[in-house]
Amino acid sequence: MPPDTEAAVTLRHSLPKQQSNWNEAIRLEPVKRSGKDSQIPIVQQRQDETSPPTPQENFDEWDKKEGWPAVAAGSAIFFVYLGLVYSYGIVQLHLIESQLATVSTLSFIGSVGAAMSPLTGMVVARIIKRFGCRKTAFAGGLFLGLGEVTACWSTGSVPAMFITQGVLFGIGAALLFLPAATVPSLWFKKNRGLATGVVFAGAGIGSAVIALTLDKLIGITSLETALKILGVSAWAISLPASYFLKAPAGRGGTVAEHQRLFRNVKFLIMLFMGAVATFPLFVPPFLLPLYAASVGLSSQTGAAILAAWNIASALGRIGMGFGADAFLGPINSLLISLALIGLSALALWPFASSLGLLIFFSIPNGIGSGGFFSLMPVVVGSIFGVGQLAGVMAMLSTFRTSGYVMVRSYTTY
Repeated sequence: MPPDTEAAVTLRHSLPKQQSNWNEAIRLEPVKRSGKDSQIPIVQQRQDETSPPTPQENFDEWDKKEGWPAVAAGSAIFFVYLGLVYSYGIVQLHLIESQLATVSTLSFIGSVGAAMSPLTGMVVARIIKRFGCRKTAFAGGLFLGLGEVTACWSTGSVPAMFITQGVLFGIGAALLFLPAATVPSLWFKKNRGLATGVVFAGAGIGSAVIALTLDKLIGITSLETALKILGVSAWAISLPASYFLKAPAGRGGTVAEHQRLFRNVKFLIMLFMGAVATFPLFVPPFLLPLYAASVGLSSQTGAAILAAWNIASALGRIGMGFGADAFLGPINSLLISLALIGLSALALWPFASSLGLLIFFSIPNGIGSGGFFSLMPVVVGSIFGVGQLAGVMAMLSTFRTSGYVMVRSYTTY
């Protein structure tokens, strides 16, 4: 009997009788002879009976070119979604000039639109788990454009503006935020900070472009026509972009267990930090145009100041993300961003009574604000892992809701 056959028969007879049915699940192949080969046969499982690959097997290759379309799609979505949020101050200024309502009331409408995203974060995370990122983002694009288009017939009614610019727009923003913020991070490891920075930089660029063009567009046409154009533009950008928000296989993530996270000290620290830091974040984009008008500057100048803040925000998102990858690390970069926000608000804005001082305030404040938003997914991924990115981000966003809504108090006084 050949040695290979003898080895296979010996192994088969050495198995217990109660396990003889193993032959139905495995087959024994003799090892081909070579100088380094062992004489023990190889045990191979059938491919159709093997277990699914472990998550680690799907993480072997990162930073591939297939991830950059997701980065471009996320950046395009933030261009229109956060661009509209940060440019709401222009709409608010024209509504105040038409004497629709008080500053606090109109600011509250804008706050609702911005706060819907963090408020519904955990709900959206479960929607993503059920339907996937593409379908969730597509639905978000529909609601986002619908909120802007219907707002063109609502500029004479506060309740109607609340429903359109607040609720409908906010639902769309909520459904867009998590897919656009988390999917690009799932494709990258070494360049995760840079990729996320590019995604969030779309918000700064979009805000600058919309802020500069919206005021002129309103002057040429009307506020109603401008809102309609913004809504159609939102559809044209966000709906095609949603197609490219596809998570790589095995990295779709799960919804984190709430009770387990609340026993995690690192999560509690991030929860407290995010809730406190969010309070001043939307004050500049909401207030700068109105503040510029209060010190005697024109609406065009106010729009230019807001554009400067948004450009600085875009630079901060990319720069802080690159710094997090290259030498600073995610947490150190986040701390620097928070320091820029606080110091500029305390040391510069109280004395900014001219164009030069307002721009001088806008640059560091915009850099810090942009860095904060772009670094949050990077920090979460580095601490909790990309598998829990969507779930943890959803919970952190939900507990930042109070800061988004409290911007109304800041704009009242």
